[in-house]
Amino acid sequence: MLTHIRKLKNFGVFGDYAAAADFPAFGRYNVVYGENGSGKTTLSRLLGCLEQGESSDHPDLEFTVESHSGQLTKGTRYGRRIRVFNSDFIEGNIGRFDGPIRHILILGEENKAIAEELKAEIITRDDRVRRIQANNIAVTKLLNDKGKLFSSIAKTIGEATSGSTLRSYRKPDAEAAFAKVSDAKVLSDDEYEAHRGTVRQEQMPEISPLTVPRGPEGSAEKPINVLQAISGAADRAKMLTIRSAQSAVIARLAENADIARWVEEGVGIHATHATGRCEFCDQLIPHERLMSLADHFSVEDQTLKEEIEAERLELSAIVDALNRLGMPEQLAFYSELRGDYDFALKAVEAELTTLKLQLEKVDAVLTEKLLFRTKAYESEVDCDTAPLTVALSVVKTLITRHNNKTTGFDEAKRAARDAIEAHHLLSIKHDVEELTAKAAKLNAESELWQNGGDGLADKRGIDALSQSITNNQAKISNAHAGGANLTDLLKQFLGRTELRFESGDEGYRVLRREKPAKRLSEGEKTAIAFIYFLVQLKDQDFDLSEGVVVIDDPISSLDASAIYQAFAFLKNEAQGAKQLFILTHNFEFLKLVMNWLKNVRGQGMTKSYSMVLCNETTAGRFARLAPLDKLLIDHATEYHYLFKVLHTFKSDGTILGSYHVPNIARKVLETSLDFHVPSSKSLYQKLDEVDFDPLKKTAIYKFANDLSHHTGKSFDPALVAEAQKNTNYLLEMIKSVAPLHYEGLRQLSEP
Repeated sequence: MLTHIRKLKNFGVFGDYAAAADFPAFGRYNVVYGENGSGKTTLSRLLGCLEQGESSDHPDLEFTVESHSGQLTKGTRYGRRIRVFNSDFIEGNIGRFDGPIRHILILGEENKAIAEELKAEIITRDDRVRRIQANNIAVTKLLNDKGKLFSSIAKTIGEATSGSTLRSYRKPDAEAAFAKVSDAKVLSDDEYEAHRGTVRQEQMPEISPLTVPRGPEGSAEKPINVLQAISGAADRAKMLTIRSAQSAVIARLAENADIARWVEEGVGIHATHATGRCEFCDQLIPHERLMSLADHFSVEDQTLKEEIEAERLELSAIVDALNRLGMPEQLAFYSELRGDYDFALKAVEAELTTLKLQLEKVDAVLTEKLLFRTKAYESEVDCDTAPLTVALSVVKTLITRHNNKTTGFDEAKRAARDAIEAHHLLSIKHDVEELTAKAAKLNAESELWQNGGDGLADKRGIDALSQSITNNQAKISNAHAGGANLTDLLKQFLGRTELRFESGDEGYRVLRREKPAKRLSEGEKTAIAFIYFLVQLKDQDFDLSEGVVVIDDPISSLDASAIYQAFAFLKNEAQGAKQLFILTHNFEFLKLVMNWLKNVRGQGMTKSYSMVLCNETTAGRFARLAPLDKLLIDHATEYHYLFKVLHTFKSDGTILGSYHVPNIARKVLETSLDFHVPSSKSLYQKLDEVDFDPLKKTAIYKFANDLSHHTGKSFDPALVAEAQKNTNYLLEMIKSVAPLHYEGLRQLSEP
């Protein structure tokens, strides 16, 4: 059962209600009293929305309601069925009688077994429907969460691939790519940055292939390129050093290379000019000396000399060729290749330096051989071109990679974008697969519950269950019985027979003298609606013994004589509810209900009595629940309570704070005068007969009569100050006329 309404916010006059900590708990039977407009119907609407856990008319509604089954808040459904009679029910089910009223299906006594089967089928079907709805909500959330993953990663991918040919990247792109991501891999930081660079790059020109200069044209082997020429240079130098020229050696020249070089050059000069005289000392050169020199510098020696000099010239040409080896500029390469190229270029330069040093050593060996042509000896020289060849091959590979990228530039950008895309998609792969698996599991459960199958206690699907429910309802239900029951009750309630319910294919129609009823009075509408509601409590869709029934002012618009009928019908038809709430503004009806409940005894027959109080402030009207005033419980009329309201009234100087006082003053005045001046005279005439200050009597009448009726005029702000004064005048008059009566009421009104 429901036990407390702890909090109620953003719900009509219950704008921000919080119950007192010591507010009594609700019982099985609950009575709520309050004036019209105080918030009773609003309270009934709250109770009605607990079954769904929310109010569609008040999306901002906040509430905290306690029950034996736990605390209820917005979004939490109450486990019991709730039926509410209020103005909304009248409008929603009866309205203006423009169409038929929904059938009420009443169970036949002869079909109890089928009814039990039907009840089980309905429970099974409804449970499955609830489960499917819960699964659908859960699947929707899972899919939303997965969508958020794709939306977030799509933004990341879009930013990471900016500059690519793809102008925009959205969630559908990420979802489509994810389906193809199985063969991808997570990139290293270096790989990722390289691909980022690619998608941002502009296409660059191709780099000319690296060409090694050709060797000297006059080389003996006629090498294809300078490296081939270099590869034999050391061996040729070695071959020259192990040769010697046979001649009559002049010892001094053999021992002094510089003198020999000078003399050899001089012999050539003298031979060219044919002077026969020494240009140094201007003496004739003896013939014997010329012959000795000729023998020393023989033809074989000259041949060796020429070969050595030719080899040196070739070495010089080789070095020149090496110096012409042109390398590309670093900035000619794509950014991701520049680091590798810089490293390779340094390797080439280092190997070139090493090779040139080797060639210099070869040249030094040849230069020395020119001076010692008559000697044969071995020399230790080497020219290894392999390291330079390897270094140049690395450069060639980088050039090829650069040129291949230029040739397939668009494809390279696509490949880089795809690699970045896959890299990021892999980061959510686990989460996406987990969400997908959970959703698939829930969908499989829902499909089983929807279509039926093995693993279920009842293997039928929802459609089959629904069809069986319809068939069983047709067997055990009798809509005509519901119509007859309504008609009988309506006769009892109104005391006349011209109105009846007729059952048709679409529902019940209300007939008056066998014709569709038109222009029903408000009292008739209320009576029909209330009877329809009470009979509906027997509907097979509602178990009264387990349900909550809320009845708000069932006597609205009814004649005074109908109050007793309404009470009798309510008592007979609703007392079996698991929990009953009765709300009313009518004190006489309140006393009928309270007198009935005083005699309801037994285990679990708990009761609560409360009232709705509505205060007017400058910020608006605000309602609250309070325990029912003891004066309303202990006395047969509300006169004692209304006297207490006036006796305790303290004006706050506002219209809103005084607005209710004239009505209460009139009720107290009328009741008091009915007792002290019993007659059929008017209120004015009765008041005139009372022995009291005439001026004060005039003020009392003016205040209680004029301001308690709607005259179309607004409440005069000047009379706010009069509220306290005229209230005091009225109490003073009662005290003057009936001091004992007044004193008794005063004592009851004060704690």
